[in-house]
Amino acid sequence: MSLKSKSNWLLSKKKISNDIVKYILKSRGIDEKSFLEASLEDIPSFDKLYDSKRAAKKIVKCFREGKKIVIHGDYDSDGICSVSLLWEFLFKEVSEKLDIKVDVIPYIPSRVDQGYGLTSSSINDVLELGGQLLISVDCGVRDRELINGYRKEKGLEFVITDHHQPPEDLPQKLEYPLVHPMYPNHEYPNVNICGAFVTFLLIQSIRKELGMDFEITPDTPGLDLVALASVTDLMPLLDINRVIVKYGIEQIRKGKRLGLNELIKVSGLQPQDIDSYHLGYILGPRINAVGRIGSPLDAVKLLVSEKQEVCASISEILNETNMQRQYMTQNGLDQAKEIIGESNEKILFVVSDDWHEGIVGLIAGKLNERYHRPVLVGTRKDGIVKGSARSIAGFNITDALSSCSKYLERYGGHELAAGFTIKKGKEKEFSKCIHKIGEELITESMLIKDLHIDLLLESESINRELINQLDILKPFGYGNSKPLLALTNLVVVKKQIMGKLGNHMKLLCKGEGIDLITIIFFDCDTDTEEINVDDIIDVVGAVDINSWNGNEDIQFKVKEWRFST
Repeated sequence: MSLKSKSNWLLSKKKISNDIVKYILKSRGIDEKSFLEASLEDIPSFDKLYDSKRAAKKIVKCFREGKKIVIHGDYDSDGICSVSLLWEFLFKEVSEKLDIKVDVIPYIPSRVDQGYGLTSSSINDVLELGGQLLISVDCGVRDRELINGYRKEKGLEFVITDHHQPPEDLPQKLEYPLVHPMYPNHEYPNVNICGAFVTFLLIQSIRKELGMDFEITPDTPGLDLVALASVTDLMPLLDINRVIVKYGIEQIRKGKRLGLNELIKVSGLQPQDIDSYHLGYILGPRINAVGRIGSPLDAVKLLVSEKQEVCASISEILNETNMQRQYMTQNGLDQAKEIIGESNEKILFVVSDDWHEGIVGLIAGKLNERYHRPVLVGTRKDGIVKGSARSIAGFNITDALSSCSKYLERYGGHELAAGFTIKKGKEKEFSKCIHKIGEELITESMLIKDLHIDLLLESESINRELINQLDILKPFGYGNSKPLLALTNLVVVKKQIMGKLGNHMKLLCKGEGIDLITIIFFDCDTDTEEINVDDIIDVVGAVDINSWNGNEDIQFKVKEWRFST
């Protein structure tokens, strides 16, 4: 792997040293006051979330009548957190408040055997469990025909909560409550929220219906899981998402949720050190892993259990499953790269009989990052291809799938990510269709990645004060990424190869100041030979503190580099 840049660097020629936070926010088009001063009070009322009141009344009526409720979730982190939030609230808080036992159980379908969202198979499971009310979380917005069939034929009641892109033919009002931030003509003031956030707002609506305290404060239960879901589901960390993640992380650091404490421990972390990076890259993947290749209900049990030994045991399962998932993903990625070879197609579509359905999205994401073009990855079983897609800016992959929908059993997702199932025997036709759309809509310029660089700095500006300033912008994540910094015309003074495989490198470089600056390259096999002492290079990356044996050093981690011109 090489970190040598193939991107178009977008950076100001002016080097910045003062008012760094103000400069970054302005360049990103973000209002400084609303960004820095936003609070939990700025979260729009749940009353503005379509059908939340109607749904709350229906749910309350059902459990007061003693009806059995099944919470039907999705198998990713957002769905798992949503199920955990609602089950915990109904089974524990509401039962205690009303001094009754709310008959509610969690349910998550099998990714492999049943697939995403509501299906005949999963709804039949709900009926077998004795369910009289099905509450969906993080799924169901596109399943109106299926839902109405079961309502009429089986008498099953429904409350649907979702955040995925709704179909264009939604009527002004449905026969059942659909709690959705993007309901046409009834949009919530902030439409880009995750499924767990929708569930959280519904819970506040139920609280109000029951005369419970519904004001959102730093101690409101569930902020931790909404934060985890927001980060792992790639919601933009701006406005209310940034606020909820900030306070959710504070709850996690306080260690109030036993399951997260044990997961943090088995991951080799300390609660007080947790930030959005750990949610997205350490804890989230362990929860997602059991949804991909294990049992997602294990993760639900972890998040709601109050028994230390249970949480410790499940945390070990999640950790081991995640290691297995990493191994499977790397194998699949290597095979996919062989299939792609030297292809220069504008859309990459690869299928194998050998890949586990739970890892095709991960393979798609890594291929998308490597080749910077839309990628569809599928696994074939009995002639049916189930897959996952990742896209690039300017190409709406869900719209593209919609244009090929006559070859699909089902599909759904967002502008940049989606899932799909190809009808049996229609793989070739679908491939021709999606490639044709790519040729028509994707321009050559779209295939060159623009690298938006926040700051061009002097090397002497890399210091503790800079880190303190950048920390004001936390929590970082999608839509509020860690600032990318550029240093130019660095002279390589010393070079050190590191790592057991010799694929990491440390450079000492001379910039404008007197002191040398430490530059770190990770996973840079070919770069170790291309860069030599006395070369002059430009680098883009991030700055952080390297703590080791009680010592702290400031270092610059390279994302991309190029020879200076």
